[in-house]
Amino acid sequence: MESKRFRYVSTRASKSDSVTYSFQDVLLKGFAPDGGLFVPVEIPKLTEAILHEWSRLTYPQLVVAIAELFISPEEIPRIKLSQLIQDALGSFRSSNVIETHHLTAPGHASVIELFHGLTLAFKDLAMTCTAKFLEYFLAQSQQHMNIIVSTSGDTGAAAMSAFRDSPHVDFFVLYPLGRVTEFQELQMTALAATAKNLHLFGINGTSDDGDDIMLDLFNDSAFAQGHNLSSVNSVNWSRILIQIAHHFFAYFQVHRDGERAPVEIVCPSGAAGNLSAGLFAREMGLPIRLVACVNENEFVHRLLSTGVVQTDATVKQTLASAMDIQMAYNMERILYVQSGEDSSMIRAVASDLQGKKRHELPAELRQKLSEVFVSSKTTDAEIRAAMKRCWDEEQYRVCPHTATAIHYHYKQTALAGGEDTRRACLATASPIKFPDALTEAGVPLPDMTILAELRAKPHKVVQLKDKNSWIPSVRAAIELVSK
Repeated sequence: MESKRFRYVSTRASKSDSVTYSFQDVLLKGFAPDGGLFVPVEIPKLTEAILHEWSRLTYPQLVVAIAELFISPEEIPRIKLSQLIQDALGSFRSSNVIETHHLTAPGHASVIELFHGLTLAFKDLAMTCTAKFLEYFLAQSQQHMNIIVSTSGDTGAAAMSAFRDSPHVDFFVLYPLGRVTEFQELQMTALAATAKNLHLFGINGTSDDGDDIMLDLFNDSAFAQGHNLSSVNSVNWSRILIQIAHHFFAYFQVHRDGERAPVEIVCPSGAAGNLSAGLFAREMGLPIRLVACVNENEFVHRLLSTGVVQTDATVKQTLASAMDIQMAYNMERILYVQSGEDSSMIRAVASDLQGKKRHELPAELRQKLSEVFVSSKTTDAEIRAAMKRCWDEEQYRVCPHTATAIHYHYKQTALAGGEDTRRACLATASPIKFPDALTEAGVPLPDMTILAELRAKPHKVVQLKDKNSWIPSVRAAIELVSK
């Protein structure tokens, strides 16, 4: 019998529901049939000996070691799994895949640069691997799949790059017009012009509106099943699985001497995929504390600091545009794990958010969350100040999302008078993608040749400005390629 650790359940499944799913199932489905998110039945626990062994691995080797704990060798043989991951990460601009910059002062902080993939964002790390996994299964079954994502900035380009020219996938991307940077938009529109299987839609709304379009399509089960529809947003467990490696790698970069003291991992947070991956790393035995850094869209900060699960009426547009999100859907995975797998509570939260738009978590769960997570809200002014200070003191540029983590580090060291907390700040995108933010912060621009090259390329996008046309237009496009 297959080990439980290779099986998955929905966060919303009742205790009487004995249905479990394979990795292939959860990869292809994206969302669980009941609207929940997939989580492993068992989270493997690591020994000190394994942690010591892993500390000496390269990043690709670390990804392979973690994937082997969650993917059955009966689904992907071990040699093939390693090959798929090595091939995915072999396309990166850095031979190390991830680079580390150690801040000189104040305190002890390392910046973990996750953005050396083809589209210069951390999304490349999980997306390239996920694309390889999907291609492997689809090639075996000779299936065609329609995949849709909603992006607030970087996911779209990363996904389009990973799935470009796939013989088994038509890929649909929704992004909010006027709410991504020029660089991000040009990356997507240029990619859409290069491959027949890439379909890009700009909507006159927010990234949350894009998520709502996706949910409408998936909630129509006949349509979703009839057109073999899936998603590789961070609802997809495969993305979270690969992102677990970020946290182990960050920890080992801070403690390169083999020490096993706790480390604070500071995560710029939008949909909370990196944050939930960090929780799974911690559950596996990694001694970390997690910091959720948000911009002025406070869903995650409000939940962690007050226990209130509530969305605001509107999404605020900020310098950290990829984090301009109200509904951080990966918090469902976090609440499930921290509540002791209380699926009835998860269903209640989901129901309340659909109805009265508000749910207050019980005190016991709030206490458990506080033992693992801290949250920090950052204004645009604080983002600019952190970007400027980092340049002035280090001659080191950071993007506005990474600046939320840097701001937290500066704030904590000031409060503690040069505290000695070991800290790793996740750098989620290259600063070159945000020239306007750099200029606003008073940071000199790097060489922008890459932007000029993007501008010169052919571009393609379907703009949907009428809200009433969003869902019918996307449905029609999916139906067209499915004929």
